Amino acid sequence: DGTKLWERKIGQVDGVATEVPWDIAEAGDGSLYVATDGGGWNVVKTTPEGEPVWIREWLPEWDDVVDYDPPLQICGTVNGGCVVAGGIGRGPDDDNYDSMVAATRFGPDAGLIWQRAAAVEPTDVQVIDVTIDDAVCVASNPGDYFRVDRFAPDSNIIQMDINLLEDNQGLEYYGGIYTDAVRLSDGGYVVSVSGAGGKRFDSEGNIVWNTIIDIVDSIYHRGKSVALGGKGYVATVGKIKRKATRPGWMVVMDIDDGRVESVHHFRDVDDGDKYRKAQQVVPTEDGFAVSGLQGRDRGTSTSLWVGGVSVEQDNTPDLVPTLAGLGAVGAGGWAVKKWRSDDEAEDDGSSSGWHDRIS
Repeated sequence: DGTKLWERKIGQVDGVATEVPWDIAEAGDGSLYVATDGGGWNVVKTTPEGEPVWIREWLPEWDDVVDYDPPLQICGTVNGGCVVAGGIGRGPDDDNYDSMVAATRFGPDAGLIWQRAAAVEPTDVQVIDVTIDDAVCVASNPGDYFRVDRFAPDSNIIQMDINLLEDNQGLEYYGGIYTDAVRLSDGGYVVSVSGAGGKRFDSEGNIVWNTIIDIVDSIYHRGKSVALGGKGYVATVGKIKRKATRPGWMVVMDIDDGRVESVHHFRDVDDGDKYRKAQQVVPTEDGFAVSGLQGRDRGTSTSLWVGGVSVEQDNTPDLVPTLAGLGAVGAGGWAVKKWRSDDEAEDDGSSSGWHDRIS
């Protein structure tokens, strides 16, 4: 219902700054892990209530790392530990190094279990997903490629290395931090790429389906986040760059064949916000929750918004052109909006349910 459970602001742990949080994950014992970039690249463990327990350097055994490629990605283990992964450069200096995908596994007591790396051709490597089964699978987006490295107890193998420009339906590709991936139970992946929609690969890297749609006439759509939900659905979110506006979108697809189940266009007309960029999506019991940034006019504050959407609701009729002339920066409050599939949309284009803004 939008009630805040708790909030923690952690400036330092044991005297070490924790300025930029890259990723957060829950471990099997309920503890939380946060990958940070502040006074070094570190991992912070907290209690389930967010109280710091310990902090460790991400790569404690390597002293020849000269470059880092954000973001860090983290995954909790069943026994209360974690695995953190990211892109790095290892070598003698900034002008002479090998680009790598690196991963470190910590136990629940901060003990180092192992630390591994695999060489990558491009020098710009964004790690976008980390999962654990009998091995650690690290998905990354080096250059124009989607890659999966599998770190097993006794070996490292490249599971996938796929050119994302293939079968892109004529759309220009925007990689790096504009790509996300979710691993499926069969070892395959669904990837969010350019265009509203996504691509599904099997465990061998073959394309199962490729769904890309145009929501409105725009310069381009940038996919940001992807999540696997219940009832056989997968959702991707992103934003549209249409002149100076950045309205967000979400596309819900059938996991088996990529068929579009519903499309949601996040444009708040009742409060007058000209854009709502969709940045992150996660599954809920009956649909998906989305978060992003919103703003009104050039020079006004930008706020954080969070919304829940049922997969049965399709607000495609609300896909109308947005106004130009937007470019807001600054700090603000946050807004929450929830839609229910049994509610009717109001005449002004807003959705019923509940909606609140907290300054």
